[in-house]
Amino acid sequence: MTDAARVRRIRVGDDIQTYCGRCKAERAHLVAAMKSDTVPAQVICRTCQTRHNYRAPAGADARPQRVRSAAHTTGRRPSVARAPGDPPPRPYSATETYAAGAFVEHPRYGVGRVEDARGTKIDVRFDDGVRTLIHAG
Repeated sequence: MTDAARVRRIRVGDDIQTYCGRCKAERAHLVAAMKSDTVPAQVICRTCQTRHNYRAPAGADARPQRVRSAAHTTGRRPSVARAPGDPPPRPYSATETYAAGAFVEHPRYGVGRVEDARGTKIDVRFDDGVRTLIHAG
């Protein structure tokens, strides 16, 4: 018998090691439902008895995830337009001060234009809408 034939298949009722979001640790879980012959769909933590979706171990999926901008995934052009003479966007930081009309580059939302600066808050228009951020004011 070959090594491939000796691999034990996971079935409902088996125990597996996976991450528990409630315990915040890798714990033993009971397989409650299967997605396919080899992948569990739901598991129950043996420690806290929480039922949740199965989370594959971090190293199980070696494919890199590409981050795509909202404009790329929706197929529309960005609504935040910069004129050719505008300075490049500054990286966003809560410890910096921004004025209305300035461009900022946020690590999560992308490039945006400051619409209003009041006290320690700024309203910034990004491709997906207006967001209120904090600044040094």
